[in-house]
Amino acid sequence: MTETAGARVPRVAVLGPVELRGPDGRVPVRSARQRRLLAALALHADRAVDVEVLAELVWDVAPPVDPSGALQTNVARLRRLLPAGVAIETGARSYRLRVGADDLDAVEFQAGLTRAADEPDPSRRVALLDALLALWRGRPFTELDHPALGPEVARLTELHRWAQEQRAAGLLAAGRPGEAVAAAEALVAAEPLREGAVAVLVEALAATGRQGEALAAHARLRDRLDAELGVEPGPELRAVHLRVLRQELPAPRPAPAPTARRTPVRVPVSSFVGRDADLGAVSALLRDGRVVTLCGPGGVGKTRLAVHVAAAIAGRYPDGALVVEFGGGGPADVAAALAAALGLSDLRAGSPAELVVDGLAVRHQLLVLDNCEHVADEVAAVVEAVVAGAPAVDVLATSREPLRVDGEQVHAVAPLDGAAAARLLADRLRAGDPAAVPGPGQAALVEQVCRRLDGLPLAVELAAGRAVHVGLAGLVEALEHPHALDVLRGGRRTAAPRHRSLRDVVDWSYGLLDDRQRTLFDRMSVFAGPVERAAVRAVCEEHDGLADLVERSLVVRHPGEPARFGMLETLRAYGRAHLATDPGTPRLRARHADWAVGLAEEVRAGRRGPGEAAAVRRFEAHLADLNRAHDWLCANGPRPQLLRLTLLFAELAYLRGRVDLTRVLDRTLDVVDDPGAAVDPLVPRLLGLSASVRWMHGELDLAAEQAHRALELAARTDDPTSARDAHESLANVASFRGELGAALEHARAALELDERVDDQEGRVVALTDLTIICAYAADGPAAAHYEERLVAAADRLGSPTARAWSHYARGERRAEAGEPGAAAHLAAAVRAAEEVGSGFIAGVARHTLLTSAARGSTDPASALAGFGPLIDHWHGFGAWSQLWIAIRALVETLSRLDRHAEAALLLAALRASRRASPVFGSDAARLDAVDRAARATLGTDFDALAEYGAALGDTAAVAAARRAARNTSPGAR
Repeated sequence: MTETAGARVPRVAVLGPVELRGPDGRVPVRSARQRRLLAALALHADRAVDVEVLAELVWDVAPPVDPSGALQTNVARLRRLLPAGVAIETGARSYRLRVGADDLDAVEFQAGLTRAADEPDPSRRVALLDALLALWRGRPFTELDHPALGPEVARLTELHRWAQEQRAAGLLAAGRPGEAVAAAEALVAAEPLREGAVAVLVEALAATGRQGEALAAHARLRDRLDAELGVEPGPELRAVHLRVLRQELPAPRPAPAPTARRTPVRVPVSSFVGRDADLGAVSALLRDGRVVTLCGPGGVGKTRLAVHVAAAIAGRYPDGALVVEFGGGGPADVAAALAAALGLSDLRAGSPAELVVDGLAVRHQLLVLDNCEHVADEVAAVVEAVVAGAPAVDVLATSREPLRVDGEQVHAVAPLDGAAAARLLADRLRAGDPAAVPGPGQAALVEQVCRRLDGLPLAVELAAGRAVHVGLAGLVEALEHPHALDVLRGGRRTAAPRHRSLRDVVDWSYGLLDDRQRTLFDRMSVFAGPVERAAVRAVCEEHDGLADLVERSLVVRHPGEPARFGMLETLRAYGRAHLATDPGTPRLRARHADWAVGLAEEVRAGRRGPGEAAAVRRFEAHLADLNRAHDWLCANGPRPQLLRLTLLFAELAYLRGRVDLTRVLDRTLDVVDDPGAAVDPLVPRLLGLSASVRWMHGELDLAAEQAHRALELAARTDDPTSARDAHESLANVASFRGELGAALEHARAALELDERVDDQEGRVVALTDLTIICAYAADGPAAAHYEERLVAAADRLGSPTARAWSHYARGERRAEAGEPGAAAHLAAAVRAAEEVGSGFIAGVARHTLLTSAARGSTDPASALAGFGPLIDHWHGFGAWSQLWIAIRALVETLSRLDRHAEAALLLAALRASRRASPVFGSDAARLDAVDRAARATLGTDFDALAEYGAALGDTAAVAAARRAARNTSPGAR
């Protein structure tokens, strides 16, 4: 083996594009035919290979007339490149590659896996696997495309995936469950039916406190195995699933346990070059301070550095790290983008900054705010508010200028030095074409290119994309052209030199386009994110030039079915600057809005059936463009288009609990609020859906007011069915107030209107309400009747959300009546809802599942830990009605555990909160019992605790409830 930077590496590498490595590094094999010959010989290492077999592999479709002579020539040339220890032996019409076992990476990879499997220490096992996985650079024997390779490629690929699976398992065993989740998620995404990987993912999710996600991961595999193969999961995965259900998996490490909202930071898979010192310095700054801003010119790599820092230090924070990007919006969108990323949707009165601070006040988290320069004033205000009001949250920001907030530490991100820039250029060239990687004789060309581009990573990557096609010499020649030299080194003298270099690379790339390509480039900048080819055709009225723009790295092709095409933000801003002076831009924006409205209606239709998951993914993928179209329609109309677009946001705002979606709904209602105008039937629909969001947030009076207004407007239209959402909202408001007769009346009215127009989704929701209301009213026969109709309606619709409503209603009815089978239905509801992000249904189902277990268990301590994730879920939603009901159940559990002081404190906070819904019936009786037990135990201390609890306020009460749920030690009082 050879020595490279202190590490021994194989001399012949086939786990990816074939490579030869000598004492001084990589040995270029410039001939494609010789690379195929080397790969073919390595495929049969240390075995004689007949000339005919080699010729078929090397020439594939058309072998030469004289294969012996052709091979002899190529073997002779290849021999001159071989490093010491590697040789090609000639036999009778055959050739043999002689190479040591540890000098061929495929052999070393397999042997190393055996060593790793025998290593008892999980940390050392992970280190061994990391070293082995570093050998893998892509599909084995990349140069060869022949059926004969199939078995070997499949064998090596399976070993690679097995190694990834074992690494994830090793991370979990080593007490690194968060990293195990990230590793297992990547493997499951690539191979969804891999049971071993899913088993690791389920265990790792459970170990990080994310039991709901763990159960959902198991359910996805089980459903897919049944649908595609007609089989059940194997015994190993079934055993893991059972342990999760019983909460028998080990607690997460290190303590305290992460909350249900913790997610791994997604680190790009491409290489991260030349930033080790920055990584260490920023990590140290965040250990000593609360706010760190990465500053530097555009394209210098601030975002990449921030993401890698977050991934490296996320373990310091029990609630993990969260990245929020501000590139797609303006100043007015800062708080909404933060709240949406945090999963908050509390719409009470107060400033947006207060909403964010209240959501963060109970967390211990790293908040990464990316691309802040164009919204610096707004971000600065939010950061100062967070620092003051959320003492356990640290902030890492990226900006071209400091935020200038109190306590800010600025870390200047400089361009790459010459050596790092050269490594980046070589890496990106290799990604585009392994044959384009510069050899030792091209070091001067590499140094010249990197110096011309000032070491800016984005400029280097753009140049690499061009060099793949014209070569390094051609790139240097272009840079030496007088005009190109002016472009790359000139510009405004008052501008920063590195900023001029980055902008000039874009100018140069744009200058290489013809008029048709430039027009398409400019028009594509109207999109806020990647879109399908059909969207480009519809909006830009042109798509044939896409391939040209992709080739020039001006447009990025995102693989998938269908593929999507997008632009880097720097390039998009460049194109939009041109659109700002183009008289045709208003027509372009109108076409973009028309496309977005059509997309929204396609998603709405797709949601109402088995394709709901794909439809929701499509919505999320295009959310930035839908928001951009909404902004245009709010300002320019037409009003019917605006209402049609907003209807999708309104439906998902309730189901997904997203503040960004709700704010779109609110803005539309403000825009169309014209008392003198004719009433469009969609207006009362949107008002009714807005009322649903309001009651979820505990604003029962406002919800009722909006719903009644919707009924008034619906009566003025020629479409009375537009009142159905208002009736559905009023049914829920009445239920929370204990007015079950009124709730039944409104739910029946909603069902009647749904059936009048055969609205299957509306029918499912109304029948869910009726089933539960009748169950709460102890009308068993009526509840069973509506349940039967609900099951049939949900089966007809076939969407995961419909299945979730159906299972939830069945579980809720059985839990209320004390019948068996409730838990199975509630667990099924959670799985179905989480499949499509219907977080509200998942929350209510998980709530009943937990509270039923807590009340019915002889060991209430076993249910205590489940309250923390449930409280986090509802707090993130801003769903105070459900949140206080969860805390009510926690209070009962604490009382059963004789933790009367905590129970008294939270009970007083509950009774003092204006957001808590009224308590009646059996719930009131249970709380009265808690009160009596606490008074009897605490004596005179009860009044002091009650006074303190009543003064806590909602946010402090939630923090106290989280602490109580986390404190599971038997002696807690």
